[in-house]
This record gives sequence, C-alpha cells and structure tokens, in this order.
Amino acid sequence: MSGRLAGPEVGTRGAGAGDSPVAWVDGEPVDVGTVDERERELRAGPGRAALPRVDTSEGRQLRRWLVQLIAAERLVRREAARLGVTAQTAPELAALAADSAALLELGSVPAALLARDPLARAVFVAVTAGVRVEEAEVARYHADNPERFGRPECRLVRHAVLTGPDLEPALAARPVRTLRRGELTGPVEDAVFGAAPGAVVGPVRDPLGWHVLRLEAVRPATARPLADAEAELLAARRRRSFTAWLDGRTAEQVVLAEGYEHPGDPAQPDNTHRH
Repeated sequence: MSGRLAGPEVGTRGAGAGDSPVAWVDGEPVDVGTVDERERELRAGPGRAALPRVDTSEGRQLRRWLVQLIAAERLVRREAARLGVTAQTAPELAALAADSAALLELGSVPAALLARDPLARAVFVAVTAGVRVEEAEVARYHADNPERFGRPECRLVRHAVLTGPDLEPALAARPVRTLRRGELTGPVEDAVFGAAPGAVVGPVRDPLGWHVLRLEAVRPATARPLADAEAELLAARRRRSFTAWLDGRTAEQVVLAEGYEHPGDPAQPDNTHRH
C-alpha cells in the first residue's frame, strides 16, 4: 500500500482545484486537474454508459482508481527512461495477455495500463525478461491439462436412433456429427470406435432405442507440443512478475493524498470490501 498525506477530499471541484496534488510519484505531484481531465475523457468515451454517476460512492472510487492508473503511467515512464526502452519496441497486447481471462490475472490497473499504453508493454518486456519456467513444471502442466493440450480421437458419423431393429434408417439424410469417447455409452460406443471408416454399425440397442450409424471418417488424436505449454506458463508468470514489479514501485515511490487512497484501502469511507 502506498503512503498517504493530508489533502483535499476526493471529488473536490472548483477554483484552484487543478493545483491540488492528489498524489506524488517519486516527489512529482499529480494534480487533481489531471484526474478531472482523465475522467472527462472516460465519460465522453464509448464506455460512458457503464460508468458510475459523479459524486456517488462508486464515482469517487472511479476517481481513486484513475489516480492509481495515472501514477502507474508515470512509474512506467520513469522506468522506460531508466532502461532506455521506447514504445516502438512494444508488442501487441495479445502477445502478453491472449484473452480476457489472462488480462483479469493482472488486476484492473495493470490490465488497463497495458491495454492503453504501448510504452507500458515495452517496459513489461524489459522488466520480465529474466523470468523462466523449469522443464519439469512445463511437463507437469502439459500432463495435467490433457483437454487443453490434446484433442482426443474423433469419429464423424451419420446417426439414427430407431424404435425397432427392422426399420430402415435414412442415413444419407442425417447430418454428420462428431463423436468423442464418453458421448455414447456401452455397446454403442464400443461398436462405433471399433469400426473402420465406411462401415455401417448396428442396429445396436441401448435404453434410448436401436442405434444405426455410418462411420464417415476418423480424426486421430492429436497433441499440442510442450512448447505451447511452456509459452502459456511463461506468459502467466511474466504477468505475475510485472504486477509484482508495479506493486513494488508503487509502494516505494507513490504517496497518495488523503481522500485518494487505493480503492481497496479499508481506511477510506467508500471502500465496500469488508471482512
């Protein structure tokens, strides 16, 4: 948690408010006008309908969150200058977080920072360059997630379920469906997965009726390589490392004015996360 100093109550507007610091990043003030401007941008943007109303508890929490984001942006710029990296070296966001679930792992401020700021992505690459995963971890992750890294054998069939064994199924009119082990049971599944492409299976009876199937094709089982598992593990670890780096820099270099505490700080009156 970053430090706090006495200051204006969050949400303060009016003459002179733009000169009031809401935070200090390594001693450099962030004035309330900067937060006002960022909030105006948000409220004029495409997501404005989802934002809380001004001067409500939720609206004040939004402003606290914006202070965190602005401070994070300044920390990134300081680190970029120290490391000599530029936005021109930044990867696309998808290279760091492939989907929304990966973004959620980061937390809301790091996720917003990386989504909107190419320089932050360049810093991400630099500060997480030394992160590694062990071969044993990769092998275990690959083995523990067979559905993620493998596709089971599939059988493409035309399938009819009849009320009696003497009826003639119109298999040619049936759509092709993909079957995997476990989607049928007992003798029906055994017959299908024991047949060769082109064979007609059945009629085979189970509690649903008499099954007749024509096996159109077989798709053999496939497995994604260990390299895919390594890439996923490494990306997740780098995201955690970046968040830890940002948290550490925030704790060391950011001081917040009273009323602009972190949105999750239990000491601030609008915090709703209680234990």
